Amino acid sequence: MSLRSILGADKLNAAALEQFIHLPVSHTMIYHLADAASKVIQCDPNMMPPPTQPESRYPTPPRTPSPKAVRCSDNGLPTLEEFITQLVVSSHVQVSTLMSTLVYLTRLKSRLQPAAKGLRCTTHRIFLAALILSAKYLNDSSPKNKHWANYSNVQGDGYSFGFSRTEVNLMEKQLLFLLDWDLRITEEDLYRELDMFLAPIRDEIETEYVRRTQRRKRRQAAAAARVWAETQVPTPNAG
Repeated sequence: MSLRSILGADKLNAAALEQFIHLPVSHTMIYHLADAASKVIQCDPNMMPPPTQPESRYPTPPRTPSPKAVRCSDNGLPTLEEFITQLVVSSHVQVSTLMSTLVYLTRLKSRLQPAAKGLRCTTHRIFLAALILSAKYLNDSSPKNKHWANYSNVQGDGYSFGFSRTEVNLMEKQLLFLLDWDLRITEEDLYRELDMFLAPIRDEIETEYVRRTQRRKRRQAAAAARVWAETQVPTPNAG
């Protein structure tokens, strides 16, 4: 009988998830996050937002800045992998918080129109906003937006990329609005989004279970053989 049939899929997933969240952040995780973020919305490589204005003291509904066309060479833009790596290194974010962003990315993608298009750096904004919401939802204490603005700075070859606190505040409000404030993250959400990472861990857990079961059966068989041998009465020699 397999461990899956004994524990059930949910308990096996829970055991795999418990191991996964204690792993260090890997390049495979970052690549997967970048790939997921890039599929949320199609971006125009020639469009960047204009400079943001200082925040007003009075609350206003989230509003996307009007795009401004620029040449690709006018502003340096790190790849999503580079941007996420910078956030990971700067914030020391835990795997549980980092990878939970996948839930929000998938949820956002399902709510956007298929024909929706974003600015040149929209995927960077989307990922950062998802990470901020994930950190705030899962942790009692998380970095403030002014810290996330600092974490977002990437120094490249001949350019300096990053978001201001005003931009970070805006992108957080926008994502909350687009998600309709639905920030719930269930175990089922994580099992679905992290399946490619949990699958090999589940296999390892099941393989180790089989090994332990076989070792236990061998020990039991050896113990039974010893008991049997000790209970045997020698047959007297015929005279």
